[in-house]
Amino acid sequence: MVVTPEKLVYVLRHTPELASHVGLLVFDEGHQFDSGTRGITYELLLTSLRSMINDDTQKVLISAVISNAGAVGEWLNGESNVVEGTNLYPTFRSIGFASWLDRLGRIEYVDLQNAEKGEFFVPRVLERFKLARKPRERLDRFFPQKKANGEEDGQAIALYLGLKLAPSGGIAIFCGRKDTAAGICAKVVDVIERGIPLPLPSDFSDQEEIVRLRTLHIANLGDNAPASESAAHGIFSHHGNTPHGIRLAVEFAMRENLVRFVVCTSTLAQGVNLPIRYLIVTSVYQGMERIKVRDFHNLIGRAGRAGMHTEGSILFADPILYDKRKDRSEKWRWNQVKTLLEPSNSEPCISNLLSIFDPILNNDKKIRINMEAMDFAKAYISNPEEVSKYAVKITKLHGDKGFTLAGVESQISWKISLISAIESFLLSHWDESKDGLSESDVINLTEATLAFSLADEKNQENIRNLFRLLAENIVNKISDPDVRRVFGRTLYGMQDAQSIQGWVQENITQLLSLNSAKEFLDLVWPLLATHIHNKVFQKFDNPDVLKEIAGQWIAGKPFCDLLETIHQRGAKMIWGSKRHEFKIDHVVEVCEGALAYDGALLIGALCEFIEALEQEETSELLSSLQLFQKRLKYGLPTETTIALYELGLSDRVISQDLVNTLEITVRRKYEIVKALQENEDAAMDVIEKYPAYFQERIEALL
Repeated sequence: MVVTPEKLVYVLRHTPELASHVGLLVFDEGHQFDSGTRGITYELLLTSLRSMINDDTQKVLISAVISNAGAVGEWLNGESNVVEGTNLYPTFRSIGFASWLDRLGRIEYVDLQNAEKGEFFVPRVLERFKLARKPRERLDRFFPQKKANGEEDGQAIALYLGLKLAPSGGIAIFCGRKDTAAGICAKVVDVIERGIPLPLPSDFSDQEEIVRLRTLHIANLGDNAPASESAAHGIFSHHGNTPHGIRLAVEFAMRENLVRFVVCTSTLAQGVNLPIRYLIVTSVYQGMERIKVRDFHNLIGRAGRAGMHTEGSILFADPILYDKRKDRSEKWRWNQVKTLLEPSNSEPCISNLLSIFDPILNNDKKIRINMEAMDFAKAYISNPEEVSKYAVKITKLHGDKGFTLAGVESQISWKISLISAIESFLLSHWDESKDGLSESDVINLTEATLAFSLADEKNQENIRNLFRLLAENIVNKISDPDVRRVFGRTLYGMQDAQSIQGWVQENITQLLSLNSAKEFLDLVWPLLATHIHNKVFQKFDNPDVLKEIAGQWIAGKPFCDLLETIHQRGAKMIWGSKRHEFKIDHVVEVCEGALAYDGALLIGALCEFIEALEQEETSELLSSLQLFQKRLKYGLPTETTIALYELGLSDRVISQDLVNTLEITVRRKYEIVKALQENEDAAMDVIEKYPAYFQERIEALL
C-alpha cells in the first residue's frame, strides 16, 4: 500500500488487524513531524503503529536532512541506526547568484561548500529589454522591470533567467507563496504580449502536449486564469492550489520531457521527481518565515536528479543577495543564504505536540504571554466556549504590544487542535483491551510518542500529566465502550465528536426522510460550516454563497464556473478591515482543500454515529451518505464519474466528459472498464484532446 498518514490512520482505525500483516514500513518525508496538523497525525500514527505491528517488522524513515536523526531513530527503532548521506551527491550541482552592478548582469558561481569562495562567473547574462507599450500607456516598460524603490525585482529576473535558460533543460522557478507563483504566470503573459525578444519554453516543448495541457487548464480554470494563459507558452504552475488532475498531467509531461518550465512552491520538494536542470530561487521566505534549512536542501535536491541529468544548477535570482553581501545594513540576507547552504545547520526534527507548552507570542514574536498547558486544557475541558474568547481578552489587554486578534486566535486554535489530536489518539486505543485503558496504559502510550522521547524531564512530566488529564475526561464523559469505539474512529477530539453525535441524535428522523444530495447539503450545511476550519473558507463575507458553491462542486461544475458564481453574487474575501476579490486559486482551495478533506471527514463521522444507532432503516441512509461523502471529496455528480476518477482518470472534467460522451450508465468499476473496452475508438477520440498522462492511464485500462 502507498498511502498518506491521514488515510492510513483512517484505515487502521477501522481495520486494526491489518497492522499485523505488515512486514515493512517505509516513512517518506520523515522530517514532517513538525509540519502543522499533518505532523501531529504523522507522529501519532507512528506511535500507534509501533504498538500494533509485529516486533520483527522493519521500519525505515527517509528524509533528505534531519540533524537529530539519531534521536528520531532511537525513538522509532530503539536504536540510533542512521545511514548518513548528507554529503553524497549523485550528480554535480552548482550554486550561482545573479549579480547586476553594470549594464549587463552576470551569474557568480560559488563553492558548494563555502559560499564566500567564488569559483567562476558567466558574464553578460542579464540584459534589460524595452517592451512595447499597450494602448493609453505613457511610460516605457522594461523587462526585467525594477521595483518602485529602484531595486532589482528578483521575481522578474528569475523569469528572465528561466526564459533564457529553457533551451538548455528543465526549469523550475521556486516561489515561497502560492499567490507569487500565480503572479509570475501573469507577469510572463504580460511581457510576452509586449514582444519580449527571447525564445519561449513552448519552442522547446512538444507542441501537441502544450495544446492538450492548455485545453485541460481552460476546462478547469477558464481561459483567463493566469495558469491557463501561461500554459499556452509552455509555462506551468505547480502548487497546493493547482487542481489535482492538472498537477498530475504537468508532472508527467515534465518527466517525459514534453514540457520544460514550471513555476512552483515547496510542493516540488514533496516527493516529486522531475528532470530539472535549473532551479531558480526567487526568495528564501515562505510567507513571513524563512524557509527551513532542511526544507531548502530537500528542495534543491530536485535539481540535477540522478538518472535525469548529469548536473544541476541552483540560481538565486535577487541580485541584492550577492551584490550587497558586504553592505553593513544588507549583509544579513547573505548570511541567511550561507546558513541555508550549509546542511549541518539543518533544524532538528521536533514534535508538534511539544508546542502546546509554548507561550502566546505577539506578531513579531518578541513579546510572550505564558499560558500553562494544564490550565489551558482544564479550561477547554470545562468550558470550550470560554476558551474561544481568550483571544479577544488577550488582544484587549495587550493589543498595544502587537498582539492582534487574528494572530492570537490562530495560536489558540492550534493548541485546541493539539488537545483534540491527543484525545482522538487515546480514544482509538481505549478499548483494545477488555477493561479499557488503565492509567499505566495511558502512561505507556504517552511515553511511546516522539514528543516524550525528545522532551526534557520537566516536559516529560508535563506530557504525562496532560495525557492523564485528557484520559480522565474521556472516562468521565464516555462510560460506554461502544460509544468510545465510535468516537475513536471519527478522527475528531472529544468536543467535536460529542457535537456531531448530538447533531445526529437530534436530526436522525429528518435524515431518514431525505431523498437527494441537495436535501443532504441543506440539512448538514450548518454542521459543515462549523467544522471546516480552512482559512479561505472562513473568509467569505457572504456564507450563503459558500453553500451554493458546495452544491455546484458536487454537481461537477468546473472551478471557473464556481468563481463566476462568486463574482455574480458579489461575495468578497474578508481581509482585515478590507474586502478582496476571490481568485481562481481560492476556489480550488475551498473545494479541493476545505470541502474535499474537512467536509468529507465530517460526513464520515456522521456515518459512524448513524451506524452506531443500529436501526434497520439506516442502511439506505448510510449508502446515500457514503455516496455524498465521495461526491464531496471528488466534486463529481454520479457513482460512474467517481468510479472512473478512482480508476486513474483523476480529473473532474475528463471523467465527466468520458461518461457523458460514451453514455456510460453502469456503476461498478469492472463494468466501466468493460464499457470503455467495448467503445475503445470513441474513448480514445475523447481522450486524445487531453494530456499524455490521461492517455497513458486509459491505455492501461483498455
